[in-house]
Amino acid sequence: MKEKRCIFHIPNYIDPNSKSGSSLRPKKMIQGFKENGYIVDCVMGYGKERKIQIEHIKDNIRKGVKYDFLYAESSTMPTLLTEKNHVPRYPMLDFKFFKFCKAHNIRIGLFYRDIQWKFSVYKDNVSWYKKCISIPFYRYDLLQYKNLLDTFYLPTDEMKKYLTENDKLLKKTKILMPGCEDDKELLVKTEKIDLPLKPLKILYVGGIDRIYDLKIFVETVSQMREEVEVYICCRENEWKTSKGLYEPFMGENIEIIHKSGKELDDYYEKTDLCCAFAGVGEYMKMAMPVKIFEYLGKTIPIVATKGTAAGEFVENSGIGWSINYDIQSLKKCLKNIIQNPQVLEEKRKRELEIKSCHTWKARAHQVIEDLR
Repeated sequence: MKEKRCIFHIPNYIDPNSKSGSSLRPKKMIQGFKENGYIVDCVMGYGKERKIQIEHIKDNIRKGVKYDFLYAESSTMPTLLTEKNHVPRYPMLDFKFFKFCKAHNIRIGLFYRDIQWKFSVYKDNVSWYKKCISIPFYRYDLLQYKNLLDTFYLPTDEMKKYLTENDKLLKKTKILMPGCEDDKELLVKTEKIDLPLKPLKILYVGGIDRIYDLKIFVETVSQMREEVEVYICCRENEWKTSKGLYEPFMGENIEIIHKSGKELDDYYEKTDLCCAFAGVGEYMKMAMPVKIFEYLGKTIPIVATKGTAAGEFVENSGIGWSINYDIQSLKKCLKNIIQNPQVLEEKRKRELEIKSCHTWKARAHQVIEDLR
């Protein structure tokens, strides 16, 4: 049987121990391609490593090795600034490689990870001289993508409106959301839950500063101390810098934890409801957190903010509740769940029905169908 090969490209170093979405996604997509029967030749790391990997792949192509496609992911930084010191020491390396692949009839798709640089959350937190350097380089990336890509992947449809100046690129757009693990190790809760006799357990995993705002969530659940238990999992350094925002609202029913990976399994096992109720705003309308799909993979219903990309996905998929971002709406939603716990089981059944369509293997299969 003929072997199937593809190229995976990302222009930066990926920390194998990092649990952030920007580090998780590349690793999961590579695994997804492998699960679809592909041998994956990777171009990743700092410029020196990428140069060696690129030369190896180019040598393979010259020798007649066939690659079905090149799938790339952007960095959170501009391509030319991804060295440790952010000096563009390899200015032609990556896009010249794309041109080489294009000249050898290898179709190219790229996932554009983020467009935070167009929002106030970036402009208000980055020094003016860094913005003067980075923003032109972000625009340079888009110019290169316009000329080199066959498919331009975005995490949400909403993101398109921030790229209207790139009409040629927008015509190449397809949506490629994050994926999930079909986690069979955790037992799905199927027993009848008598919530009025025990607290509703809610888990939030993610950021708590700048973009993600949990103040409304924290204030609400603090008013429901007898009815709700909450675990907020965040990075320890984020809690140290942001706890002053939350401590005035903190109740004894809220526990702050700093866990990741398998360390979270104990919490997922005892959780009834996962939280994506973490703020509103223009950025949240187009951002799709990876954690939404981690919750889906764990088969736990989700409460999310109405008017955000996450809330729209949760509502349209029937896997939870999308509600207005205010105390009254959240309290009403939680009390309804407590009084009618069977609704949790209904949402779980729906998650079981759909999650095979949202695995990382399924996302990789979509790319294969698009680019092969």
